[in-house]
Amino acid sequence: MVAATHPWKLVAPWYRWPVASLPTSGRHTGPALQKFAGSEFIADFLARPQHSLVFDPQLDVVSNIDLVSAVSGGNLPNKLASLFATKADGSPVKPSDAGGILANLKRARLVPTDLRKLFLPTHDRHYLVVCELHCDSAGFPSANRKEVCQAGFVVRRRSRQVPAALLNEAGQKAQALRNLEAEYAELMELSPLAGPEAQARRAALVALKHSGSWSALIEQLQAQLHNQRQALSDWFSEQGIGVTVEGWFADLQDGKASKTLGQWRAMSASEQQADSVVEALDPASGHTLSPGEHWYPLYPLIPDPRDPQHDGAGRCIYYGLVPATSLQHDASGRSRFDDINTYDIRTFVRRHHACPKRVGKSPDCHGPLTWSLPSEPYRLAAPFDSVGCANRPITIKMPDLNELAAQVMARPRNRLSPMKFVQPQHLSPKSKNGAASGGSMGGNAICFFSIPLITIIALFVLNLFLPIVVFIFQLWFLLVLRFCIPPQIKFGAALDVALAANPPGVDFDADFAVSVGGTALTALDLNTQLKANLKQRISEDSGLEQSDIGLDAFSNNALAALDQSIEDAKNQPQDPAGNAQGPDYSADLVYEPHRTAQWQLTGGRG
Repeated sequence: MVAATHPWKLVAPWYRWPVASLPTSGRHTGPALQKFAGSEFIADFLARPQHSLVFDPQLDVVSNIDLVSAVSGGNLPNKLASLFATKADGSPVKPSDAGGILANLKRARLVPTDLRKLFLPTHDRHYLVVCELHCDSAGFPSANRKEVCQAGFVVRRRSRQVPAALLNEAGQKAQALRNLEAEYAELMELSPLAGPEAQARRAALVALKHSGSWSALIEQLQAQLHNQRQALSDWFSEQGIGVTVEGWFADLQDGKASKTLGQWRAMSASEQQADSVVEALDPASGHTLSPGEHWYPLYPLIPDPRDPQHDGAGRCIYYGLVPATSLQHDASGRSRFDDINTYDIRTFVRRHHACPKRVGKSPDCHGPLTWSLPSEPYRLAAPFDSVGCANRPITIKMPDLNELAAQVMARPRNRLSPMKFVQPQHLSPKSKNGAASGGSMGGNAICFFSIPLITIIALFVLNLFLPIVVFIFQLWFLLVLRFCIPPQIKFGAALDVALAANPPGVDFDADFAVSVGGTALTALDLNTQLKANLKQRISEDSGLEQSDIGLDAFSNNALAALDQSIEDAKNQPQDPAGNAQGPDYSADLVYEPHRTAQWQLTGGRG
């Protein structure tokens, strides 16, 4: 084995450098996270490494919950400005509440941050960590892959432990940053909108902020955001509040590292760069004395030699699958990964040592490790994240009752009930006049059910309880999360067209909120029409009586948003057999633009 002459540097792949392939641009980069959809993403990456999905600045980041005033102005005093309001302390408020408490009502809205969010495989989103190995010498040449003995990466957890005495001050600084992020998010929502209303709104904001133009206002706010984030980071440093980095270490079971039990353990700066991914073994017994940090393998990207234009041609690129779920947990049952903590990834490679190889061992030598900088920090999405769940369509076809009846008549009874329930105690309900009237508990029983029967009853129970839950808690916006083709809500009016013409952010509680058929409606007139319109729609959709639908406490800003959302469902195709398409699941599949190397490798390998 020939000893290497230059130190190594592990950086992002060349096409993710600020200036593609320029050595001075890539020397100080960390491994890159690349986003994919579909089950064939590994094969797609190997063929076209650059071809990954763009990270959406609104969806692929963690969002804070920002509480803003929910009290309406204008001619509608004491009206809620949101369908879901909270008190100043964050506790929920019923729309029926009145009096002085309304002065402190808050409504919740999402405010995107700069922290990356990774969706789960169940959301049909997958992520690779990609890095490139170079010799840290003049020209930054690519390293020789044959000299690599081992390649992998570790996932580490990051957190800040703020002393109790500084919690209030830290909270105030963090809230100021969130307010600025909320202001910036509002500009980003308004920026792409067209029409006179949006233009007037932009002009008003420019005048309010004393900016020369809309683009200047955005740049001004971006600079303020950067300065505010830097100021918060500097304050943490001044107070000695650093970032605690933890690694995952397996527990010992019978002298071996457990594959399921482990714990997060704080690591010092020296430990983070140490040879901590190797187990300490007892030379006599061969048993593990102390498990090393848990690591995942990196795989070499070997380009097709017949394709000289391949993104990996002449380069030493490695990739690994970012774990979003894990069966590992600590002794108390807490899962290794969750949607609360923040993580990052560090990649490493081990150089071959000049000593003879260890036969059958991995790594096969004790050569030195080269560590990368950490990747960008990220947080995992929750399993029930609505944006993530919407990425993976699920189709459940309900049984045809006519077909089911014919099958029942044609087959023996026991042949159509494959699902067996073994009941140590048999609970037998009794009903009278369509309502439960009692029941009894018997002994052992075995019951067989047909899967179509369970499906029919389950959907019926969902449809039965949905309007009840919406009515009891006044959560009318939940109806927007369901729509049917053909739509159940067929009621419409010129009011819908007038509302749809207005961009988000328009204040429908203003004195003259909207023009319908050339007639300007006052806020009070609009409120009356909206309540009548929505009561009929909700009644048709949920089966509730209009007298039970309480919308009196809601302002125009809340009712108009609900009206526009329900109108979307009304405009679905009328013939489900001809065009029963739901949402477009490819609409957000935007790919990174292809980049061409601006610096050619001419010096060979280091």
